[in-house]
Amino acid sequence: MKGIFFLMAFLLMLCSVSSGAEYAFDKGSTMFGFTAGFLNASGDLYESADKRPFTAIILMPNVNYFFWPNVGVGGELLVFLTGRGDDKSTTLGGGPKLTYFFGEKDKKSVPFVTSGFYFIRHEMEYFGVIDASYYGTRFKLGGGTNVMLSRHLGLLIEASYNMDNLTLEGKTGEKDKSESGAMVIITMGLVGFFF
Repeated sequence: MKGIFFLMAFLLMLCSVSSGAEYAFDKGSTMFGFTAGFLNASGDLYESADKRPFTAIILMPNVNYFFWPNVGVGGELLVFLTGRGDDKSTTLGGGPKLTYFFGEKDKKSVPFVTSGFYFIRHEMEYFGVIDASYYGTRFKLGGGTNVMLSRHLGLLIEASYNMDNLTLEGKTGEKDKSESGAMVIITMGLVGFFF
């Protein structure tokens, strides 16, 4: 999956160099970013036996290509690691996303709305042994703002609501067990624009 992401990013960067875009959100521009954040998860999928939701840190590299002014089409990877004593969980995923920026050429702060659809795999490990593996999908709706720090660099702040639907695999008699949950995620990170 990483190889495909980097190949896609490289090809999008080549397209943007020859596009003649004039500003960050113009047609032909490419945006590369790396965001991180905290989340609070709830629902049957994420609550512990004592009904306490968990919190964690999430890392999300992403790329967007602007086929039209202010409309970014691209992809996002998800790396989500948690740990509680000897208990650990790992979530990896990726998928396409669509973003619309409400910006003009010389605007310093540019609000946006975004949506995405991801394929994810979630593994839980207890005392060094993988106890359960889930696979499924995530749908994201979000919004935020991008503060331009320079002509080619921005600070992206985003809040999103994420809905997961995962299926348990690898346990006899429970292979088709499906669970759902929701996450509110707030991320912040740097984005670079190539035009």
